[in-house]
Amino acid sequence: MRRRDLLAGLLATTAATALQAAEQNRVHHLAICSQHETDFSIPPWVWLFERLRQMGFEEGKNLIVDRYVTEGRPDNYAEVARKIVQAKPDVIALGFDHQLILEVAKETSTIPIIATFGDPVAAGIVKNMARPEGNISGVSLDAGIEMQGKHLEILRQALPSASRIAYLSNRAEWEGAWGQAVRDAGQRLGVSIIGIPMDRSAGDAEYRQAFETMARQSVQALMANGLPPNFEHRDLILELAVKYRLPSITWWTGIADQQLCFAYTPDYPYYFHLWGDEVGQVLNGTAPADIPIQQATKLTLTINLKIAKAIGLDVPETLIARADNVIE
Repeated sequence: MRRRDLLAGLLATTAATALQAAEQNRVHHLAICSQHETDFSIPPWVWLFERLRQMGFEEGKNLIVDRYVTEGRPDNYAEVARKIVQAKPDVIALGFDHQLILEVAKETSTIPIIATFGDPVAAGIVKNMARPEGNISGVSLDAGIEMQGKHLEILRQALPSASRIAYLSNRAEWEGAWGQAVRDAGQRLGVSIIGIPMDRSAGDAEYRQAFETMARQSVQALMANGLPPNFEHRDLILELAVKYRLPSITWWTGIADQQLCFAYTPDYPYYFHLWGDEVGQVLNGTAPADIPIQQATKLTLTINLKIAKAIGLDVPETLIARADNVIE
């Protein structure tokens, strides 16, 4: 009896050791998707792969990465989503595009999807951030819908006389909960919000036309949210805001610091590394349902006094004192 127990123990140990060795030698399969091929060489994708390397996942060694691009065209989303799912990756990593995330989610309820979001509940991606339950989890870079009001409050503190402020956004968000939140905040603060909705396929010409529209409507300041297509055109938006001498507040910092006026944002490197950490956890076998979607709470206020001066804005000292970063 003892001999049989000993043999059973040895066999179990041998099997466990073999399984562990096989897992260590396993090549993992990750699918990622962005708007353009060049996106993969800049943050946030650089931060994602930096964190994965720290966790022991390295492309060309134990990680195969399939890269997909949509060319910034929503009419491509369904086809790209099918191609991603048909390749049967272990994990799909998607960045901050609710429409694309929803298209991929239509194609699979089993392959883990780890994404960055605005508000995934409002977007209909998950029902509960604390218990995502299905195959989708990730990191919410929206610190709450009330952030729309906080951006407006900062602009009003910088420019108390402003009574007409533009909100530059994709059409879906302007017509949805975020647009309503900024309109409500405007009513509370006595400001008229001028909606500038952009189609998802908008390019440079459409953005230049949008700023001409703002000028015709006597807009005095600008709020620009960080979702596509604004994200892909962030440098142009900031450039045009300076050209039209519009005090602006955006979600971007550390990307185009020389052009921004104000930014009130999550700590992006921290949260995109956290996204990478969650992708790594799922590659290691953790189920997305066991990873709560974390919402951004680490926020930073950046003020560029050089740009403020260039557009003729005298930033109050009280607001400068609140800033985490001041560019002079």
